[in-house]
Amino acid sequence: MNKNSNTEIKVGIFVLITLLALGYMSLQLGEEKIFAKKGYPLKAVFENVSGLVPGARVEMAGVEIGRVASIGLADGRALVIMRIQDGIKIAKDATAAIRTKGVLGDRYVEIKQGNAKEFLAPGEMIVKTVTPMDLDQILTEIGPAFKDIREITAGIKEVLLSEEVRANFKQMSIDVREAAKAFREINEKLAKGEGTLGKLIADDKLYYKLESIADNLNQAAIKINQGEGTLGKLLNDDSLYKEIEQTIADLNETSRTLKQVAQKLESGEGTLGKLISDDELYNQLNETVKSLNNVAQRLESGEGTLGKLLTDDTLYLELKKTLRNVNQAAVGLQEQMPITILGTVGGMVLQ
Repeated sequence: MNKNSNTEIKVGIFVLITLLALGYMSLQLGEEKIFAKKGYPLKAVFENVSGLVPGARVEMAGVEIGRVASIGLADGRALVIMRIQDGIKIAKDATAAIRTKGVLGDRYVEIKQGNAKEFLAPGEMIVKTVTPMDLDQILTEIGPAFKDIREITAGIKEVLLSEEVRANFKQMSIDVREAAKAFREINEKLAKGEGTLGKLIADDKLYYKLESIADNLNQAAIKINQGEGTLGKLLNDDSLYKEIEQTIADLNETSRTLKQVAQKLESGEGTLGKLISDDELYNQLNETVKSLNNVAQRLESGEGTLGKLLTDDTLYLELKKTLRNVNQAAVGLQEQMPITILGTVGGMVLQ
C-alpha cells in the first residue's frame, strides 16, 4: 500500500467514528435507548397529547421509570400505552399527566404515586389523568386579553400625554419641591433648637427634668411597695380591706334589717305599721282634732266656766278679793289661836 491509500483508510476510519459518535449523541439527545428495557404495559387516556411521541420518557418524582410504547385513539381520545420497568409498582389511585421539559419543549409523561395499597396489574388503566393546555389554546384565550391590554395602554398613553395631565404633573412637581423646601427649613429649625420640638431635640434640660421625674416616681413606687403612706397601706395592709369587708357585711345586715322593717310596716305590724296602714287611728285623731278645735272655739267665745275664766275679768276680781279675805282670816286665826288654846286648857283644868 502506498502512502495515499493509508491516508484514505485513516480518513475513512475517522469519518466512520465521527458518524457513530454523531449517531450515539443523537440517540442520547433524543433520550432514546439502543436496547429497550423489559417491563410491563400500563394505559392512560388523555384529551390531548400534542407533542408527545413514542419513546418519550415516563417519570415519577423526576426519575425515569419507563417509556411511551405507542400512542393511538380510543373513542376520540388519545390512548397512551406505556412500558414500565419491572419492579416499579404503581398505585391504583396514581395520576398521569403530560409535562414539558427542556428548552425545545419535549413532552413526557409524569406519574404521581397515589396512596392506595393496591397496585395496577400489567395492562390496566391509569384512571386519573391531567392534560396540559395546548399552546394554541392558551394563545387563543389570552389573545382578547392582550387586545384589551393594548386598548388600556393606548388609553393610558392618551391620558398621560394630554395637556391637563402634563399641567397637573408640573404642578405636582412644584408642590413636591416646595414641600421638600419646607421640610428642609423645618429640619434646620429643629437642628437650631427652635420651637417646642426643637427644644425637645436640642435642649438637655428637659431630659434632666424627665430623668428627675422618673427618679421621683421610682422612689414613690419604692415607698408604696414598702407600705409607706396612705397609698402604700392601701396596697400592702390587709386590715383596711378587712375593715371595709366588715363594713360592707354590716351594711348588708342593716339592709336586710331595714328590708324586714319595711316588710313589717307594709304588712301593718306594730304601732308604726298601724299608723301607716290603718285609717281608723287617723280618723280617730281627726275627730279628736275636730273636738279640740270645737273646745278651743267655745273657750274663745267664753262659754262654760273655763271660757269665763279666760274671757271674764269679774270672776278674776272676785277670786282675787276672796283670796284676800281668806288671807286676812288666816292672819286673825293665827293671832287668836294661843288664847283659844289657853282657854281650852283652862277649861279642862277647872273641870
